[in-house]
Amino acid sequence: MMRIVNVAMVGMVIAAATWTYSVKHESEQRLVEIRGLQRQIALEKETIELLRADWAHLSHPQRLQRLVELYADDLGLAPAEADQFISEAALPGPPEFDPGDAVGDIIAGEVDTGLSTGAIDGGGR
Repeated sequence: MMRIVNVAMVGMVIAAATWTYSVKHESEQRLVEIRGLQRQIALEKETIELLRADWAHLSHPQRLQRLVELYADDLGLAPAEADQFISEAALPGPPEFDPGDAVGDIIAGEVDTGLSTGAIDGGGR
């Protein structure tokens, strides 16, 4: 009887050791994955900071002013003058459409109820 108990205990010790080893091995693998992800996150954060610094450099007003002066003739750039702005009343009115123009009727608010919507069930008619 003692021999069976001893064999069972040795089997349980071996099973516990095997389970402990597998848990340890799996946790080490997860730790390697976590460290890899942490490195990727750090690289992405560094890239974001680099891009922010680059954007700050590219959009700096003094740099943009130099570019405007340099390429003013090629691009036809000029500062906005006060007389370039117009009042709301000087804006043109809405466009006029020919009667029967489906798009123009929709924009004007005169929707033809006989229009097909392309729905499978007939468009709720």
